Amino acid sequence: MFPIQSNTLIAQYPHQEILINVIDMEQGFDDAPHQHTWHQILYPLTGLVKTNTDRHQFYVPHHRALFIPAYTEHGSWVAQKTRFIGIYLNPKNTQPAPTICRTIEASPFFRELILLLQQVTVRDGIQDNAVSRLVDVLYDQIWCESTLALELTMPQDRRLVPIVNALLEVPSLALTLAQWSVRVGGSERTLSRLFKKELGLSYPQWRQRLRLMASLSLLEQGYTVQMTAHEVGYGSVSAFIEAFKQAFKLTPQQYKRSGCVC
Repeated sequence: MFPIQSNTLIAQYPHQEILINVIDMEQGFDDAPHQHTWHQILYPLTGLVKTNTDRHQFYVPHHRALFIPAYTEHGSWVAQKTRFIGIYLNPKNTQPAPTICRTIEASPFFRELILLLQQVTVRDGIQDNAVSRLVDVLYDQIWCESTLALELTMPQDRRLVPIVNALLEVPSLALTLAQWSVRVGGSERTLSRLFKKELGLSYPQWRQRLRLMASLSLLEQGYTVQMTAHEVGYGSVSAFIEAFKQAFKLTPQQYKRSGCVC
C-alpha cells in the first residue's frame, strides 16, 4: 500500500530535497487515513482520486493536483483505475509552503515539470543544483491561483452533519432547507445561516458543487453525460453541461475524452 511505501522512502532518504513515487491503484482502492512528515503533491496522471481531510473533501481528476502539507491526516479513495505520482517535498526546504491543502491547476507546463522531475530526481546520492532549481519552480506552481471547484468543506454543527451525509450518499436529493428543518431541527433561516457560516456557501451552492464533484466520478466510470446529469440530480442535461463547464473549464464530453493523458 502506497502510504507505507512512501513513508518508508522518506525514512530511508531523509536528507533529500524531493522524492517521487509512482503507483498504480485499482478502482475502489480505499486508503486509510494517514500522514507524512513531508509535504505531498498528489497528482493522478489518469483516473480520479477522492481525498478527505478532517474538514474538507477534495476530488482530484487527471487535470488537477493536490498539495497536502506535512503532518496533515488524509485518506483517499480511487474512483477508477489510476496512475498516481506522489511528489514528496522535504519541509526543511526554505521555500514557504501552504499550511492548508491546496488544489493546483495541472497545466501542460506543470505536467511537464513533474515528468522532468520524475526523470532527474534520485534517491541515492546527492541531487544536483539543477534539481533544486526545478523544485523552486515547483513551489512557485503550488502558489499559483487555485480553484475551489474541487473542494468541499465538511460541517461540524450537529444539524448540518445529517444533511451533508445524506447528500454525500445521494447527491440527487432535492429536499429544500425547509424540508430538512423538519428532519434535523432548527428553522430554515437558521440552517441557511449555518451553511454560509460553516461551509462558506449557501445550501444550493454547496449542493451544486457536490453534484459536480460527484459527476466526475461517474464520468470516470463510463457513464454517459445524460446518465450522469440524471444521477446527480440535474433535470436538464444542458443545465448540467453549462454548470460543469463553468466549474472545470471544459465540457463533460471533453473531460471524458481527456481521460488518459499518458
